[in-house]
Amino acid sequence: FAVVGVFDGAVFIDITNPENPNAVGKISGSNSTWRDLKYYNRHVYIGTEASDGVKVVSVDDPDNPILVNTISDFGSSHNIHIDADGYLYVVGASTNNIWIYNLTIPASPQLVGIWNGEYLHDIEVYNNKLYGAAIYSGIFYIVDVSDKSNPITLASHNTGGGYISTHDCAVTYDEHYLITGDETTGGHIKIWDISDYNNIN
Repeated sequence: FAVVGVFDGAVFIDITNPENPNAVGKISGSNSTWRDLKYYNRHVYIGTEASDGVKVVSVDDPDNPILVNTISDFGSSHNIHIDADGYLYVVGASTNNIWIYNLTIPASPQLVGIWNGEYLHDIEVYNNKLYGAAIYSGIFYIVDVSDKSNPITLASHNTGGGYISTHDCAVTYDEHYLITGDETTGGHIKIWDISDYNNIN
């Protein structure tokens, strides 16, 4: 199965036969050219830059996707991320910069924490650290999220890009290097040595 974000919602498609894909359902949403989708434990989470919150869809029966909940603590969001421990991070929301939800009960996300450093465009969460790209300032952040109720900023660094710059980032498995990508004409992929937060290069 594949889930595809479209202008007015998300379409669920059976791709068992890739030469003959078949739409099996659609979860409607407000009009938006941006929709972000993540899957976790037989549920699909749909974020959008429309004022729809995040829709929670059960695919326990993949042929019959069912909207079971909507996170309505905010209106729009830029994207969403789910870490390996089953926490949902809502990024670039209309209020608060990061919302963190526990997905122990996938159909009923429970808010456990927020972070309000600045607007982040994209994040990666690895080994209880959030690596975030602040596109408007050109800064990347490293945030300790081991205590989801109290995220603590460990480091921040200006990539030298300013507006519009740091689009996204990815960390290596040893967490010694962070890779950032600029969203600007003539921008770069940059590799940062973050092994010492006090001496990032």
